[in-house]
Amino acid sequence: MKPLPLATFLKLLGVVALTVALAVIITGCRKKTPAAQAPPPADTQQVQADASAGAAPQPAPAPSPNQPPLVQDNGQPDFGALNRVLLHWVASNRRLPANFNDFAATAGVTIPPPPPGKKYVIAKNMHIELANK
Repeated sequence: MKPLPLATFLKLLGVVALTVALAVIITGCRKKTPAAQAPPPADTQQVQADASAGAAPQPAPAPSPNQPPLVQDNGQPDFGALNRVLLHWVASNRRLPANFNDFAATAGVTIPPPPPGKKYVIAKNMHIELANK
């Protein structure tokens, strides 16, 4: 195999450097939009009361205009939709729920009642399941 002539190598090196510089300029030179600030809590007294009581303030659930149906046509809970809501909840709150009741209280969706003799639980794999009471 022949060695590459110095002039060809320098041209190739220039093209690579130009390509990298262009990529950095294109991706790095965007106008930054200011981060949206959260609106102040509507009930400041309630937040202060919760803080003085030692309770961590819970974020308000975001209303979901396109709420998926959480019940199947046969009346059974739609676990796929419930699990998607759970994943969205974890991402929004940046923590895992302590239990199903912690999730359900702040999920912002109407969760159908479990079948008789059953209760909802969050399994170790972060999926909602039914368990015996």
